[in-house]
Amino acid sequence: MTKETELKLRISPQSLPALTQFLNTQARPLSHSTLKNWYLDTPAAALSSARAALRIRQHGDGYEQTLKTRGQSQAGIHQRGEWNWPLTSPQLDSTLLQRAEVAEHWPASINVAELGEIFTTHFERQAWLWQLDGCEAEVVLDQGEVSSGRKTLPLCEVELELKQGDAAGLWAIALQLAEQAPLWLSDISKAERGYRLARLSQPWAQTPDVSAADDMAEALPQWLSYEFLHLQRALEHCLWDSNIHAALDAWTHWQALRALPQLAGKVIRRNQTRALRDALDQLQQPLQQLAATAQLLSYLRSADEESDVHEELNSLQAVWMQRLQQLRDDAGLASALTQAAAALYALPPLKEGSEQAGHWLRHLLRQHQPLLEQLKRQRPQSTEQWRGMAHELALLCMACDYGRALPQVNAPGETVWRALSDMLNAETLLQRPWPLPPLNPAAGAEQRTADDYSGWAEEHLQHLARQL
Repeated sequence: MTKETELKLRISPQSLPALTQFLNTQARPLSHSTLKNWYLDTPAAALSSARAALRIRQHGDGYEQTLKTRGQSQAGIHQRGEWNWPLTSPQLDSTLLQRAEVAEHWPASINVAELGEIFTTHFERQAWLWQLDGCEAEVVLDQGEVSSGRKTLPLCEVELELKQGDAAGLWAIALQLAEQAPLWLSDISKAERGYRLARLSQPWAQTPDVSAADDMAEALPQWLSYEFLHLQRALEHCLWDSNIHAALDAWTHWQALRALPQLAGKVIRRNQTRALRDALDQLQQPLQQLAATAQLLSYLRSADEESDVHEELNSLQAVWMQRLQQLRDDAGLASALTQAAAALYALPPLKEGSEQAGHWLRHLLRQHQPLLEQLKRQRPQSTEQWRGMAHELALLCMACDYGRALPQVNAPGETVWRALSDMLNAETLLQRPWPLPPLNPAAGAEQRTADDYSGWAEEHLQHLARQL
C-alpha cells in the first residue's frame, strides 16, 4: 500500500489556457493522456459507506485496478491509503482483494460477488512535475465528465500530488498557481460526485474528534479543522452546484471559525492566527452577501402564493447566478481560502495545561445561557434588538453544535441547535450587508423595500423562538 498525499482544486474551463501556459513555462511537462475509469460497488453502495473506492482504469492500451481506503483531510490536504495493480483486461480481479495486506482494510460486510459498475469518470489529463523549495509535486489537470446512465456532470479540476518533501510545500505551489487563475479548494472527490449522480451518495457528516477530557491544546485545532472543512465543502457546493442552503452553511461556519481563536485566548496567541484571520476577513463580505441572497431566495421559494413573488423570484435568481459566477471568477477570494487553509495547516503546537475541552465548553454555554433564556421568554420585538444579538447568537449556536458530540457538557439538544442555526440564517437579512438588487416586478407591482424583507425575517425569528 502506498500513501497518497494531495491537494485538490476546482477551476472553470475558461481559465485553463492561462494556467496551462504558466505550467508549461514553470514546470516540466510529463504527459498528456486519456483516462477512462469505471467505479465499482455493491447495489447498496457498501464500499462508499465504508469510505473506500474501487475502480478500474484504462490508460492507453493498459488497465489498472485501484483500491483507495478511508482517508483523512487536514485543512484541505488529503491523505489516503492506495493499492494499484496492473490488469490485462478491464475486468475486476477479486483475488487481489483477498491478499492479506488488503483484507486487513477491506470492509468485512462486503460481498465481492455483488460488485458492479456504478458510474464512470472519463477525462483528458495533462501532467507536469514541479519542484519548489524542496517540495516535488506532480500537477495534473483533468477535464472531462462524470457519468451514470444518461446523466453527466462536467469535470474540471487540478490536483497536486506530493512526490518528495514536506506536504506544506503544496501550499506554496497552489498559491503560485492561484495567481494565474481562480482555483478553489476542493474536498469533493470525483467518486463522491459520481455517487451523488447515481443517487447512491451517503449523507456527508463530520463531527469534531474531541472528547471532554482532551486538553484545549488538542481540542482547539480539531474544532478549527472541523469548521474549515465545513466552510470549504459548503462553499464548494454553493459555487459549483448553486446550492442556497450551502451558502447559509458557509456563512455560519465562517463565523465560528473566525471567533474560535479569540474565545480560546488562553491556549493560542493572537499572532499565531494573524494569517488565518487576515485571510478569513477577505471572505467576510462576499459570504455574508451570498448568505443574505440565499435566505431571501428561500423565503421567496416558500411563498404561499407563487404568483405574488414570481417576478421577484426570477429577478433574484438571476442575481444569485450572477454572484456565483463572479465569485467563481474571483482569483483573489479563491486565493484567500487557500491562504486560510495554509495558515491552519501551519498552526504550531499549542500551549497545553490551560483547561479541558469539556470545562471550556461548559463555561461557554453558561456564558450564553442568558441569551437562550431571553429568546425563550421575551422574544425580541424590534429589528435593532434582533440585529444586536447576531454575534452572541452565532457563538451560542457554535457551542451547541460542539455539545452535540460531548454529552458530558449537557448542552441544549438537537432541536435547539437547529432552531438557532435557522435564526442565524434569518439574521442575515437584518444585517443588510448589501444593497437590495434591482428587481423587475410585473407591470404595476410595487417594489418591496428592505423593511419589507426585514419584516419577513422578524416573523421567522419569532416563530423560531417559540420552538425553543
